[in-house]
Amino acid sequence: MSDPIAPHSAPISAYMSVHAATNLAYVRYFANKDNAESASFESLNSRGFTVSYTLPGGVKEETFIEFKTPLTKREQIRPVLEEMAKEAESALGLPSSLSGPPPFAAIAKAAYASATDIYTPPEPPVPLDVYYPVPLRKAISVGIVIGLPALLGYASDASLAHAPFLLNLREEYALRGIMQSVFRILVVTHAAEAAGVLIACLRRGWYGPVNTLKWTISTFFFGFESWLLLRKHARQVHGESK
Repeated sequence: MSDPIAPHSAPISAYMSVHAATNLAYVRYFANKDNAESASFESLNSRGFTVSYTLPGGVKEETFIEFKTPLTKREQIRPVLEEMAKEAESALGLPSSLSGPPPFAAIAKAAYASATDIYTPPEPPVPLDVYYPVPLRKAISVGIVIGLPALLGYASDASLAHAPFLLNLREEYALRGIMQSVFRILVVTHAAEAAGVLIACLRRGWYGPVNTLKWTISTFFFGFESWLLLRKHARQVHGESK
């Protein structure tokens, strides 16, 4: 699935690169780089934007600042960037740097950039709308961890007659009540993890309804193992890890 905002990166990034004060406020506030001395807007996509900045001693670095909610259309870009600028400058005690008519230099630079790809970010290295299933070995391990407390806590004596070792173990150590509590804790924990994954999927805006549902259900059943795969996908999208 192509990024709906990346094609507009060139003119927007060129325009914003002229607003040095705004870019510096972005970096100091959203990236927590209080000692940044200058900053320049580099590129943007539906998830956020990249700003390069200079630290004392001439050290140059980059940071990716995420939008609160992924953007889906061009008309959202300006209001979101302006709102973020106001938030950053207000928190830092700075005057608004985006008020007033647009500077001629910004307009000229945006017009030039429209004909080039200098500010256009590359496509993500991996697809956005994907789902990674938990490997079979790990799925079985999680199933044992959850299934054993359920079996010892809720199975009848007749059901465990074919597994006398488990039946004797439960009776000897009075495990029924303990295992029921353990199972309930596991269910509540996995439900909370699944809710967190659902929120993460919706906030990212990368996944369609089917894959969002898959991630959520997988996390409910397999918990942390599925959450790790979701986190791995985010790192891959940002080019941090394969």
